Amino acid sequence: MNLEQVSAALGEQLPERDVNIERSEARLEAFGNIAFIGFGIVLLAGVIGIIYTIVTKMILSGTQPLAGVILANFVAFAALTLAYVVLKEDLNERKKKMRAASAPASESNVDIDTNKLLQDPIEEPVPSVVEDTTDLLHADSRKRRF
Repeated sequence: MNLEQVSAALGEQLPERDVNIERSEARLEAFGNIAFIGFGIVLLAGVIGIIYTIVTKMILSGTQPLAGVILANFVAFAALTLAYVVLKEDLNERKKKMRAASAPASESNVDIDTNKLLQDPIEEPVPSVVEDTTDLLHADSRKRRF
């Protein structure tokens, strides 16, 4: 059962990638990265503005210092949590892309001779659960007389 011919036939049927589509994907990816970084900067500026307003209006003015400290900490840690989630998802996406890119290369480097696999000896089958259950029964042997 040599599968090399099947692999070659399937490889011929795969559509070839268009270079223009790959370039468009790369440009779109770069544009998305720039837009995402810009949004992150604007969001960071907004969080800093909110914390500044909380500090000046609530804490430094002395009207509600404890509530201001709690609210400022909430805003800061909410922003850090959001940044963590976004960065973690980006890392997972990059790992998936690396696995997808390396998977075909690793499969082509491994040459397994399927004919040899069929010639390997089959080990002794696993015994059934019910094979030895009657060995523990002690019964008197009775002989029939006719």
